[in-house]
Amino acid sequence: RRAWGAPLSPATWAPAWLKAVVVCTAEEEEELARLRRLASVPFSVGEHAHEQELTRLFAAARSREEARTLAEGKDPRWKELGFQSADPRTDFRGGGLLALQNMCYLAEAFPEQTARMLREAQARPCAGGRSASACDYLLAATCINVSVILVMLLGINAEPSASPVRGMRCPAPAAARKSFARLLRPDGASGGTPMQAFQAEEGRRALVAIEVLGELFARAVMKLHVDWAALCARTPGSTMEDFGAVMESLPVALERCLGGLGDGGAEGFGALERIDARSWRTALLNRLARWRSAALEAACRACAVAAELLGS
Repeated sequence: RRAWGAPLSPATWAPAWLKAVVVCTAEEEEELARLRRLASVPFSVGEHAHEQELTRLFAAARSREEARTLAEGKDPRWKELGFQSADPRTDFRGGGLLALQNMCYLAEAFPEQTARMLREAQARPCAGGRSASACDYLLAATCINVSVILVMLLGINAEPSASPVRGMRCPAPAAARKSFARLLRPDGASGGTPMQAFQAEEGRRALVAIEVLGELFARAVMKLHVDWAALCARTPGSTMEDFGAVMESLPVALERCLGGLGDGGAEGFGALERIDARSWRTALLNRLARWRSAALEAACRACAVAAELLGS
């Protein structure tokens, strides 16, 4: 009973080929723990490093010149980025520092796409070429929700959290989370003295983890934006209730993307844009992936129970 109920780990007695699919290595667990620690850091108003990240986001989304004129505290230009008020700090209560860093990655790695999404989110053209405010949405606030969805889907939330969408199944299957964790391992070695090498390696590992998650986040935001634009084009007069339905389909597409990751690295996240979360095929593949992952986990536990019985 103890062996069956114990969390699966590298120490679990089971064939290596079984554990390679659903059990993270010690190194992968360490990288996931790094992201879990980061996800648990709340945004702290007045904290210099956190305020610098805010300025970094504004500079990437608008320009360095505009960032120099950014007022402390409230500034109406934050609302132009899609925050709920002129003070963006209140929006980060749900997503914390990690959501802000994800948004910085999106704006810096995909500047043209970010600029286009900002323009379209403020004045979404609907069918017939007319603009309808009902099709607008708050891009920055939505980004924070997407970050929360990813944290819950990957199981890196330190405490139970309320999902931004209804009916979201989280975390994703162990096999899908294992596929993501594989991408967090940096290649190569650092030079210098042992201490310098250790510090450089730690910094590099943290950077790789943030960039991999940032890449998945960016693809998810762009996917959501495109799907909302498509819905607005198909259905004139779409409302924020319809936007909620698009948000609900995002975790379905993310689960399918993670379940289908191969050896192509983070480039595999690009497949997200081609996934139709509403199709029966996606639903079937997700269900089969969950069954397969659960079966492999059960097989690992059965092996651990057998080892415990044989050893007693």
